[in-house]
Amino acid sequence: MTFLTDARCDSRARSSVAASVVMAVVLWSAGPASSAPCVVADNGTGTATLPPAGCDYLGTPNPAHPDEKYVITEGLPPGTTIEMVPVHKDFICGGQGSPAPACSIPLPPGICEGPGGSLGGSVSCANSTLELQITGTGFLAGFSRIISVPISWETHSGPRTGSTQNFSTDLQDMSGQVFSDPDFAVLRFTAGTARGLPSPGHTILSDVGAGQWNVDSFFDITYSIDFTGAPGGQLDGLFGTTTSSLRIRTGETIPTAPPVPTMSLFAAGALIVILLLAGAVFRVHRRMAAA
Repeated sequence: MTFLTDARCDSRARSSVAASVVMAVVLWSAGPASSAPCVVADNGTGTATLPPAGCDYLGTPNPAHPDEKYVITEGLPPGTTIEMVPVHKDFICGGQGSPAPACSIPLPPGICEGPGGSLGGSVSCANSTLELQITGTGFLAGFSRIISVPISWETHSGPRTGSTQNFSTDLQDMSGQVFSDPDFAVLRFTAGTARGLPSPGHTILSDVGAGQWNVDSFFDITYSIDFTGAPGGQLDGLFGTTTSSLRIRTGETIPTAPPVPTMSLFAAGALIVILLLAGAVFRVHRRMAAA
């Protein structure tokens, strides 16, 4: 029988302990990926204009709204859904040849935001594009499309001042549709509190210097989707209306202080067990080497 020398035994034991520590640190420090930042210019009044130009609102899973997709369930065969991963993007306020968005207050061409609204602050109106990555399940497994839907969007915001502006928002109205698509004769989206589909939200604007604001904003949307399958397409003969909810978000939070690492009780206990086992193995090898 071949025994390890003290040097080899020490080296392997140290390597085992080091590997265990590295693994524990990796498990401890790993966390969810953050969303893309959204930073926009000051509009000259000590705040940023909403919706934030150049930033996309994406579907975001969270405990209250675990699905990050628009989903059609009604009017489909049992066990079948049509799932649509959204990107709300390209917010345009009219002007320069583009039509003015529908809005509950008058806004000059090219201006997105004005005073008023249900929250006592401002009203924001814009046209945008809802880009959808569509997939089917069940009977429609294999169905896959990318569709862009023109959307009209109105939100209301609470008052905001200061270097950190933390305020309530509300998606009052959202609507858009496509006609004569190869698969959808009609695909219509509606949402918003003004339509009886409550869609509250919240926004934090943080002054990051140099005339720039960091945006962290979300809406918990209640939506309705009406669809009718196009003749001869994969959805021919299908139609229905689905009402559900999801969260959309843009930007990320700026931490007020560097995060202080903390280890969970489970991770700490696992690390202690690993170190104890490594120490026991080390001692056994030492005794065997000395025999």
